[in-house]
Amino acid sequence: MSDQEIANLVLMSLFILLPIALGAMLVGRSRGNRRVLKWARGLAVLTIVLAVAYDVAGAIYLLLAEPEPGHEPWTDPSAVVDYPTFFLPIGVGALLVGAGILVGVTRARHHLG
Repeated sequence: MSDQEIANLVLMSLFILLPIALGAMLVGRSRGNRRVLKWARGLAVLTIVLAVAYDVAGAIYLLLAEPEPGHEPWTDPSAVVDYPTFFLPIGVGALLVGAGILVGVTRARHHLG
């Protein structure tokens, strides 16, 4: 499995986990089901961990793809083909949404008692 496939798999899992966590939070909150809220909390934490890992890996690859000091800047786009493409704003957005779901689950659990 190449680096790009791993990055795409993490990105796809973020897009799948976020709606499931949001739905579990809303169902658990409306019906007062603590077990569903536990699942939502677990999915939110997993999403946060994946988003942080995605952003850190993207930042590391960005630093590795930068030319060394004294080297002429990249003028040929095919020169950095070895490194996978990361979409860092998506990772930050997933981190913020996961944190929002985690806060919502915590508030719902506090409201249930």
